[in-house]
Amino acid sequence: MRQRYDDFADWYDAYATRGVGLPFARAADRLLARLLGAGHGRLCLDLGCGGGAHAPALTGLDWQPVGVDVSAPQIGLARRKGLTAVVASAERLPLGARSVDAATMIMTSTDFDDLPPVFAEAHRVLRPGGRLVVVGAHPCFGGVFVERDSRGACTVHPGYRRHRRVERHPLLGDGIRSRVGVVNVPLPVLLNALTGAGLVLGQTAEDDGDQPVPELLGLTATRPGH
Repeated sequence: MRQRYDDFADWYDAYATRGVGLPFARAADRLLARLLGAGHGRLCLDLGCGGGAHAPALTGLDWQPVGVDVSAPQIGLARRKGLTAVVASAERLPLGARSVDAATMIMTSTDFDDLPPVFAEAHRVLRPGGRLVVVGAHPCFGGVFVERDSRGACTVHPGYRRHRRVERHPLLGDGIRSRVGVVNVPLPVLLNALTGAGLVLGQTAEDDGDQPVPELLGLTATRPGH
């Protein structure tokens, strides 16, 4: 079965690594660095790694990244960049329990139709004390139903409260959302999916941009234990 991103692997890689999406991707990388910290050579699972756009940020923090994505063309692109990556669903990871030190979801929380099984799998493969770091579009200020004006002020249109996939909407723009759709994830849905999987919510942070309201939200969640 072809995945949503199969036909856009090269387009999205160019968009995120050298196109108009580069500043947004770098802001996500900086937020990731604040929340994840140094890896000291340990293993980090990158859930929904795509073509590996954020792998340099992980290796730059001295983590050993392993990518997982359902799109074979995306994984092929990531491998050509030198990233260890496998084609697999984040809901059925080909990893043993308690096998990774950290996991990341970078700009992918609005790609999954159902977050609880993804977070449950992250809990399963994390070692006790291991952290999941989620960096993505801010549910309150970066969702599909949020319109920004030239000053960066936001208007939230009807639809924010509904957790659903949106394939067509005037506010999808001309980026990746207009090509593959997006899942609207209200803030309670995101947080409750994390805690419902048995993860313990830790630090939260927003991007360091110069807009009056943030575009990105980051958070950490830990698998309890030692």
